[in-house]
Amino acid sequence: MIVFNHEECVTKPRADMFLPNSLKGLGIFLDIVAIALGIVAIITQLWGLFLGTAGCGILGIAAYLCWKNQTICILDENRFEYTTFLGKKTIYYFTDITALRVNSDSFTLFVGNGKVHIESMAMISQKLLDKINAALEKNSSEKK
Repeated sequence: MIVFNHEECVTKPRADMFLPNSLKGLGIFLDIVAIALGIVAIITQLWGLFLGTAGCGILGIAAYLCWKNQTICILDENRFEYTTFLGKKTIYYFTDITALRVNSDSFTLFVGNGKVHIESMAMISQKLLDKINAALEKNSSEKK
């Protein structure tokens, strides 16, 4: 996870948590590979290459959708909006944050009855990180 500060950014970040442009590039590259494999499969009539075409195409589209859609935006001091990689938007309250689970390649933030998925490559604002940490500290102190 890469933490950034809004005041130090030259251009306005698109959200308080977003995925880097390298993921967009990977998605486009995988789609180009899928097209190339499809052309080679048609020319050589090696139909097994269509499995590679489908795999690369699906992974490329998924990577692009993750880059484009998966964001967290702070709406005000109490709420934030999480958008999944398929574009579903949900508004959560910082006070509903109950836990943070660290996975091998990501983080899962438990908020009320929902879950917020944060990739380890994500760019996250210092303000969002501070709000998450404050909510987790408050929650842990209330349990004692």
